Parts: sequence; C-alpha cells; structure tokens
Amino acid sequence: MAIYHWKIQRISAILLVPAVIYITFYFLNIGSLSYLEVINDITSNFGILFIIFVAIVLFTHSSLGIETIMEDYIHDNFLQRLFINLSKVIHVILLLTTLISLTLIKGI
Repeated sequence: MAIYHWKIQRISAILLVPAVIYITFYFLNIGSLSYLEVINDITSNFGILFIIFVAIVLFTHSSLGIETIMEDYIHDNFLQRLFINLSKVIHVILLLTTLISLTLIKGI
C-alpha cells in the first residue's frame, strides 16, 4: 500500500506542476478580463474539465500527503485512523463543494 501511495503522490505532483503554472499566469492576467469573460472561461468546456481535473488531482494529492504525515507523527492507532478518515471525509466534501459550485456557476 505504501508503494501505491508513493506512486500516486508523485504522479499527482507531476500533474499539478503544469496546472499550477497555467493557473498562476491566468491569475496574473485576470485583471485585464471582465467579469463576463472570466465566467465564460470558467464555464467553457475546457474550463470545466480543467477545474474538475485539477480538483481531483489536488484533493487526492493533499489527502495522501496528510495521511502520510498523520501516519508518521500520530502513534496511537485509533487516533491515527480517526484523523485519517476525518481528513478523507473533508477532502470528499471539498471536492463535492467544488463540483456543486461549478454547476451553480454554469447554471445547469
């Protein structure tokens, strides 16, 4: 299981690098866009797919990272499992919130 986590975390980190670069340049230039242009960007097919992809990869990467930290530093098995499961639930809630927000912005 540890090798699986290690591989998924490395793959997700690699996938996040170009996404973060793209988002950084987008945010640097967002001041020149109108509100309507930003909404059109977000609700375009590319925008929705990009946000969904980045959200899934980001929350997966974050969840695995937090799980690794908790396994390393929380030595009580009950507390460790409790906090890891709580972290996973929070990550799922954040992903669902992202997806629901996208549908609200899109107006579906």
